[in-house]
Amino acid sequence: MADRSSQPSERWFFFALLALSLLPLWASGRFFVTGDGPCHVYNSKVLLDYMLGRNLDFYGAFYDLNLHLQPNWLSHICLAALQLVFAPEIAEKVFLTGYILLFGLGLRYLLRQINPESIFLSSAGVLFVWHHLLVSGFYNFAFSIAIFFWLGGYWLKNRNNLSVRHLVTLGACWVVLYFTHAMGAVFSLALVGSAALTEWLRSARRGGAGAAWQKHKTTLLRTSMAALPMLGLLGWYYWKTPANSGTDSQTFADLLENLIQLRSLILFNSTERDTVKAVAIFVGLLLAGALWLRVRSRRLAAGDFFLLFLALALWQYFSPANSKAAGLQIPLRIQSFIWLGLLCWTATATFPEWVRRNAPAAAAVLLVVLTFLRFPAHRKASDLVEDYLWCVDKVNDRSVVLVLNYDFNGVDKKGKQIANRQWPFIHAADYLGAYRTVIMSDNYEATKSYFPISWRWQRDMYTQTDKDGINFENRPPRADILGYKRRSEGADIDYVLFLSYDSRFYDHDYAREIMGQVYQGYEHVAFSPNGKGELWRRKRD
Repeated sequence: MADRSSQPSERWFFFALLALSLLPLWASGRFFVTGDGPCHVYNSKVLLDYMLGRNLDFYGAFYDLNLHLQPNWLSHICLAALQLVFAPEIAEKVFLTGYILLFGLGLRYLLRQINPESIFLSSAGVLFVWHHLLVSGFYNFAFSIAIFFWLGGYWLKNRNNLSVRHLVTLGACWVVLYFTHAMGAVFSLALVGSAALTEWLRSARRGGAGAAWQKHKTTLLRTSMAALPMLGLLGWYYWKTPANSGTDSQTFADLLENLIQLRSLILFNSTERDTVKAVAIFVGLLLAGALWLRVRSRRLAAGDFFLLFLALALWQYFSPANSKAAGLQIPLRIQSFIWLGLLCWTATATFPEWVRRNAPAAAAVLLVVLTFLRFPAHRKASDLVEDYLWCVDKVNDRSVVLVLNYDFNGVDKKGKQIANRQWPFIHAADYLGAYRTVIMSDNYEATKSYFPISWRWQRDMYTQTDKDGINFENRPPRADILGYKRRSEGADIDYVLFLSYDSRFYDHDYAREIMGQVYQGYEHVAFSPNGKGELWRRKRD
């Protein structure tokens, strides 16, 4: 049968939507601002210096290399390599361009293996390229979704003829996926396992369990062999990773409402909410149409294993174990796999021509509206970070910088909040560390066991500047600035950088406490052009 829904016009339409997805990245200003992104860029620069043997004595007094085989390495290795060629902010944009292309083309590749007649649904899938966690700066998680598509599609395409070359490729993809993010690795196992189990059950129903085993044992054994290195790494990681001690405050009703309303697609502001609901309705209508077509056809499809995959994802989504899982916003992460799994099962139906023609157009309208709603926030975020970084040339290399950030949501030039559903500026100043050889106080990654750079405990600025258990990442910040030298065994804070410090905070006890220390030990350097940044330098003895 001809692949009617993959005609040149459909392909060009899909690529046009993918290009539109790149617009916020390249047209919104000098910086593409995300919550953790600046910290990734900074740590990648430190990692690059380690690899090139630069400034080892300086960094070594504060950091250790984490040489354990942990996930979350992909972004750092790629960003470090890209900074050999590009400026830090361009390297980040090139890296995210790779994510967008891998995501869109990977989903299209997976849909082709499920049902070539429904490949037009890849245009609807472009709506999921941008999501809340990506703008939170969870780059490794985002990439794990993209690699998940490619790995799943590759296995489906070659599962009945797994040669040595296929096994090596599959095994390598699984190892790369592990070093990208553990959740993507786990869900790839769920995908492949669901497909293999479903095929075995269908064969067992027709000819018995023994015959089914003989038919599928080669595929099952070879797939297991390919997955074995990643399974060993994953088992070691979970064995070494302690469970969270906190509790998940979301009730079943909250989780259900967030899932139905597709909250994972709200990037910055509540103004996106109605359009995101429209995306949920759009995908829901496609799902309802697929369900009707499949019931009417009264036959099973090879892609029905996605029903088992979805059951596993939903069970994990509503599971209380989320409160004990390592990582942040676990339900929101799983939500992405649920909706994308629904889209993949929708592809098992063969839709009429009018749906194949009009669904991409509807997706385009929704994407244009979402881009229009989000673009101003991207632009304002870039402008604010540029104002923050006016001080790059005023900070000396081989310095220690304490960042006191008073507004994670950000305020534009007119005093209006930039984001009310996101903290895009929580680590915005860390771009400074990508341009200078400095130690940035809010290097949260160095406090985690699964990133390549780790604090030396006696120099950890989170713990060694805290006061009564409260540190500079509190809102408003609190810090024992003058005591850091004593507590860190001789290191000193060379610069204090205030971000968005204004009259809202002048009368707060923590602000008075901080300014008392700053007046005592530091001299004022300058305000940024728009007044959002303020730099102080340590007085020379």
